Amino acid sequence: MPSGTHVRLPLLLTDDVQFPCTRVRLPLAGALLCDLLVRPPDERWLGVVLARQPGAAPTGTASRLLELEPDGDGARVVLLGAHRFALAEAPEAAANTASYPTALVRLLPEPALDEHAPLLRALREELTDRLEDAVETLGEAMALAPDTLRRLFDAPFEELVNRAAAALDVPPLRKVELLTLPLFDRAAEVAGILRSHTKLVELLRPYRHLMVAAENN
Repeated sequence: MPSGTHVRLPLLLTDDVQFPCTRVRLPLAGALLCDLLVRPPDERWLGVVLARQPGAAPTGTASRLLELEPDGDGARVVLLGAHRFALAEAPEAAANTASYPTALVRLLPEPALDEHAPLLRALREELTDRLEDAVETLGEAMALAPDTLRRLFDAPFEELVNRAAAALDVPPLRKVELLTLPLFDRAAEVAGILRSHTKLVELLRPYRHLMVAAENN
């Protein structure tokens, strides 16, 4: 799907934000799942959109269904995020009375960046440094395991930025704001958020025993 084009997608309304270059596992059942599974594998596209998102043109991610995993009475699907998009029109119910909305979306461009440009290399180094600090300092609040982090350091810049953004412990609406930004600006914002979170934890560390004592009383 070339960027800048308009396509109609079924929408999956979720409680969190998916970024391009990331995989998520989500429950999916009913008409939407059935309609996706009857399509050829390379045509199983849907739009992942935060359910409670203000604004006339919400931003989401066009994702492809990769796998289906049985999950009790229902199923979970593995979705691979591919393209950011903005809604080009208000969502509407499907004509066949299916229980999911559809919408015309405009795929947002993600211009190619020169990985060897000095400014980009400096930003990449800043982001990886902040990620290392965050994983060490924030622990479970940072949803990236150390071994995953090491693999990310060799990943393309877009994957590094988007997986770092997805791992942030911030409200979903903040993640939507990040999703709307061009890649370079998104990387700078993610690095800034990581720096702030790490610094806050370090500032509060001397008072951690007081917090524990208050919780025990």
